[in-house]
Amino acid sequence: MLANHSAQPVLQVDRLVKRFPVAGGAVKAVDDVSFALQPGETFGLVGESGCGKTTLGRSILRLIEPTSGSVLFQGRDLLRLKSAALRQARRDLQIIFQDPYASLNPRMRIGDAIAEPLVIHKIGNPQSRRAQAAELLRVVGLDPDYAQRYPHEFSGGQRQRIGIARALALKPKLVVADEPVSALDVSVQAQVINLLADLREQFGLTYLFISHGLAVVEHFCTQVGVMYLGKLVEVAPARRLFAQPRHPYTQALLESIPIPDPSRRKARAPLSGDAPSPLSPPAGCRFHPRCPIAVEECRRHLPPLRDLGDGHQVACWLAA
Repeated sequence: MLANHSAQPVLQVDRLVKRFPVAGGAVKAVDDVSFALQPGETFGLVGESGCGKTTLGRSILRLIEPTSGSVLFQGRDLLRLKSAALRQARRDLQIIFQDPYASLNPRMRIGDAIAEPLVIHKIGNPQSRRAQAAELLRVVGLDPDYAQRYPHEFSGGQRQRIGIARALALKPKLVVADEPVSALDVSVQAQVINLLADLREQFGLTYLFISHGLAVVEHFCTQVGVMYLGKLVEVAPARRLFAQPRHPYTQALLESIPIPDPSRRKARAPLSGDAPSPLSPPAGCRFHPRCPIAVEECRRHLPPLRDLGDGHQVACWLAA
């Protein structure tokens, strides 16, 4: 399914901030982030570990309460909803967790785990819920008879399929997939990604896909946002970003992708050094201490995320 860019965005995040208070100050895990998702789009969120990807995803769903900003889902600001209205809205918002085993109750049969959202939202009766759980198992490629088994009886890939089935139980419109394949074997990763792609077509889903696997993002996503130290530094259509990365950080990330050919050399050295502490980020562009082309302007002033045309946005003084 192609994104419909003439329609109202399914999700519009505007100037979202999440601070965590710590001794001596606060960590801005998410700092003034804005982006939008169109119906049927898969927005990939990439960056190094600790850059704020997961915090952003959970803040959007209010699994973590944001500090400020707005999150418009189908025109309604989720951050202004009270408990009853938020619960109703969450029927259309679901999450697939990174660790499927940790997200499943080890004492609950998986059929009951998949049907649990239906119980919480008072949908159907016990018989119809069992039937729907069995159908969801079939949809994700598992035998409906598995409904009577417990989580420990499945492999990691099977458990992730169970987590996907549970996320689909309420027929959501938006799914936040938080590193859904990073804990799986490479061969199983491909199976799960193909399953997510098939479900996107079958159910008309929109995904926020959080990952540090750039090859997976290139294959699966229609749009990509690159995060660094709590901020978006580049946003572009996936094909354009991977063909013409404009931010030095994005370029360094792409250079880090292994090439299975020893005769081919990298154009430049991959990214080196560690990201600064989010407790005391550097002045100006946050990437400038690691940037090979930084100039004085980069050290003094924080670059805004500006539009270069064709939906390509970059927060870099030197990008043109």
